[in-house]
Amino acid sequence: MKIGACLAVSLSVIALILVLASFHGIDPEIPKQARYRFTGYLTWLPELDGFDANQLDATLLFNQILLILSSYYAIKWAYHPPTNRKLITRFYSVGDRDAISIPTIDFDRVLSVYIVMTLLAGVTIFLVGVGKIWVAVGVLHNAAEFTILVMLGSGGRIKSAAFWPVLGAYIATITVTCILFKFPYDALWFKGQGLVFDWALIIEFARVYITTIRELRLGGANRDNLDELVVENEDDPIAHHKSYHAILNHPHQLLLLVVGAVFHVAGNIVFTVYRFSFLALLGFFFSYCFTYPCYAYYIYLDLHVTSIYPQKRYYLPENPWWKVASIAIASIALAFLTIRAGV
Repeated sequence: MKIGACLAVSLSVIALILVLASFHGIDPEIPKQARYRFTGYLTWLPELDGFDANQLDATLLFNQILLILSSYYAIKWAYHPPTNRKLITRFYSVGDRDAISIPTIDFDRVLSVYIVMTLLAGVTIFLVGVGKIWVAVGVLHNAAEFTILVMLGSGGRIKSAAFWPVLGAYIATITVTCILFKFPYDALWFKGQGLVFDWALIIEFARVYITTIRELRLGGANRDNLDELVVENEDDPIAHHKSYHAILNHPHQLLLLVVGAVFHVAGNIVFTVYRFSFLALLGFFFSYCFTYPCYAYYIYLDLHVTSIYPQKRYYLPENPWWKVASIAIASIALAFLTIRAGV
């Protein structure tokens, strides 16, 4: 185990070093900042090839309509959870027999707040553009991602009261540094740290899905009594009339989280690589039209649809220090690699 842990951390560090080394000798072109059409403030965007204000406004309007609907229903579903116990999914921590199972309701609520923060960030983009002023709202989008990662790494809930001061310190640090840094360092700093969370979400959502699939097939990581997770008798007509809820193939609803996170990163990659292309910017905004409805639909399935099992369970993977370090370093390396692709 010690050898495997050291190897995982070492490979992550080597990958990060190689990515950083790829920047050596690069003299990137620093684009001239464009002024936002409504306010005249300097933005983090350059003059874009093929810019069309009508297309941009139509894309942003479509984006915001979907985010408004996603926010409304996500908040409605998450903050009015069902009373039927069969509809409530529970987190189980792999490798911790003494851990108490945690309902996913708080996680769903944080996910719904994440959608709302993204909506606010999008509205602010339309009003003032992407730049220093936008950071005060945009950082809340990243703070929600940070909260989601901490919850998944802590058994499905925030366990320490120290988390909230840490979250506040993160928000203050990012906001103040972006205000003080000169262009392009403010834009690179904000984008880089945001990409770290974006990549980490893909990794963590995928880990939860894979771990849950494996543990359900093996009979439970905690070796507890999973006889209750026997598939209901499909030939029993009485069983079918006991529930009026749709039935899903649990736990494949977790794929919505993975797909949503992948779309979000894909939009970032496209606009990072083709940062002077107006079509790439539209592609970035369109990625939000897939990501956040996916998250909202996941919340609906998590709280309103039954499973073929009497209880819906998610198994959270173990997070020893070396796994946390490896994932963090790998996410940083992937963030730098994304930026390197656009240099």
